[in-house]
Amino acid sequence: MRKRYFSAREVAIMTVLGCVSSLTTLTTAVIPAPLPGLYAVIAIPISTILVLIIAEIVGKFGAATFTQFVSGTLSIFLPGGPPIVWMVVPAWCLGGIVVDGILYLADKKPSESRLTTTVIGLLYNIPGDLVLYWSFMIFLNWAYSPIFFLYSFMMIHMILGGFAGVLAPNVITKIKPLI
Repeated sequence: MRKRYFSAREVAIMTVLGCVSSLTTLTTAVIPAPLPGLYAVIAIPISTILVLIIAEIVGKFGAATFTQFVSGTLSIFLPGGPPIVWMVVPAWCLGGIVVDGILYLADKKPSESRLTTTVIGLLYNIPGDLVLYWSFMIFLNWAYSPIFFLYSFMMIHMILGGFAGVLAPNVITKIKPLI
């Protein structure tokens, strides 16, 4: 993470994988069964792995944040996902900032440390989840108790992200010849 500017190739790769990540929003719109939490079960592991792949490929500070920005922006226009769509972009960008920050502080690539990717997977959804919880309370007047929110919403996101963080170095190693 030494170079400062993104090349056109890197911007294109970040944009494409951000768009692929946002397509997981469609899972709640395509499957007709009312399954709460289905979005998280599919979207969080896929987006976690894709963000870590981007961080590996690009290797510059801000790559994860830009990818999350693209993913969140496209997700606004797709059916499914959170009910307050305009809060998706800031929430997801916060996750990208967490990924970039942890990789910068650890000074490692995602393929070099399973511990780093697991910590990223566990933590990167928390700021966005808190922003979404706040916006649900303020704008939709949802009265979820903080205990319910912490144990059901955030813990599930942390478990799914941590699981994807554990698997990410293996996925990156397998696709590295293609990169």
